[in-house]
Amino acid sequence: MKEKIRLKINEQEYELPYEEQLQCSEETINEDLQNQPSLFAWYAVLEELAEAELQEAKLALDLVEAELDAHYRATLEKVTETKISNKIKSSEEYIKAKVAVNEARKKVGILKAIREAFSHRKDMLIALASNMRAQADPEIFIRKEKVKKDLANPL
Repeated sequence: MKEKIRLKINEQEYELPYEEQLQCSEETINEDLQNQPSLFAWYAVLEELAEAELQEAKLALDLVEAELDAHYRATLEKVTETKISNKIKSSEEYIKAKVAVNEARKKVGILKAIREAFSHRKDMLIALASNMRAQADPEIFIRKEKVKKDLANPL
């Protein structure tokens, strides 16, 4: 079974059959070439949505940190910066906000890797289509092989 991943971005769930979508072959080359731009765009859009979610999570973390900082400065006596920082980082609200940032960062990383794989897929599709055309025309194939041979042995 091909790998699928489920991501929730801004309360919307996506099931991403990226492994299946990255596949291609000579038998499906025309369909693969046609679908490549839209698949790349889809994952690029998802990555941007995840990046926006990451920025929102970072902002929420900053707000929690600022609120806790103000609270501890107002309620604690004889406080040091280290003590305030430790109180903030051990608070439940801060930990939840930090976990949200880490989760959002993970989503961005996953989608970035998938988008990059589609970029490599594009290059592979171009090479595959070129090879298929060259093999269909024996004269082009023979010239191409001669050029490769000449480049390998320039003397």
